[in-house]
Amino acid sequence: MNAVPSAKTQLTFLNQIQRLFDEGEFVATYKFALLIALTELSVERGNESGNALHLPLASISEKFIELYWKQIKPYKSILTSDQIVLIQNFGKQAAISNLVAKLQNDYKSFTDAKSSKEWPRTVNKISRIIETMPLWKIQTLRRQKVIFLFNENLINGGINLLPGVAYSLRQFNSFILSLSRSAWIKHIKSNPQNQHFFGTETDLEEFMFGTERSSLQAIRGLLTDLQDKKCFYCQSPIRTTGAVDHFIPWSRYPRDITQNFVLAHENCNRDKSDLLAASKHLERWRVRNERYRNSLELFINTSSISDELTSICVARWAYGHAYSISAQSWLERGVTVPLDSAYAEILA
Repeated sequence: MNAVPSAKTQLTFLNQIQRLFDEGEFVATYKFALLIALTELSVERGNESGNALHLPLASISEKFIELYWKQIKPYKSILTSDQIVLIQNFGKQAAISNLVAKLQNDYKSFTDAKSSKEWPRTVNKISRIIETMPLWKIQTLRRQKVIFLFNENLINGGINLLPGVAYSLRQFNSFILSLSRSAWIKHIKSNPQNQHFFGTETDLEEFMFGTERSSLQAIRGLLTDLQDKKCFYCQSPIRTTGAVDHFIPWSRYPRDITQNFVLAHENCNRDKSDLLAASKHLERWRVRNERYRNSLELFINTSSISDELTSICVARWAYGHAYSISAQSWLERGVTVPLDSAYAEILA
């Protein structure tokens, strides 16, 4: 019998969940489905102890079918009368979606499909995909393996959630499901194969809380001059318009401060994503903000503010928290490194 995890242990677990969303790489929606499946199965099969929990791969597979059953139904566009099946992968349609679609075409309801002879065969096929794809990758946080959910080996046809994990998944069930569903929706909307179907004005979150496109266009000109038309990160010339990036990622601090904007190559911006930049970039950012303090403070915009002190305070918080949970930082395209303690001196 394992003891119920302490408050500190539960907080550490939540920090790892946060790292999963901040540092995990999602080319398909499988990892969201897997986290939802583990959470729901912990509620259904776990208890209030801190014991490990065995979850058969077949049970996880059945959860995937249930989750994707709704996802692969035709979605009616708000822009046109067309209906399409949403693409769940940045490449071709996710294989699990196709398997579930076949079940849906062959049977009138989910209940009929579950009682059919085809059900166990489909469950077996999806189990093999889960084992190959998300199961051994969900705990890879930007190329760093962090084992905090389960040991990566099959035991009696399933996985064993580590002691305390099922308890924490049950304890924070609503919070984790909300994060997973929100990230799933964001992934679907960000997929270029789906975007034309949603249009550009359908993201209510962006409308209510996001950065105005006109604001980004205005700050781009200033950043182009300050950075001598070079990418802030790789320092090579920007030959297109470039991407305006929040140096402290928007996902960590969703507010527009002029000092937090940098101009980068689209590829650098995309690869950095929601990671904090490595210490060498942090030092360059601090130096830039001090050197061009007057230009940044005098920049007037309708939706962003100039506040150097606040930008430093936010950076201290973001880097301090990331360092405390051993987060990865972004160095260059395809390369991440553990965040080192140099950040503290840079931000002193």
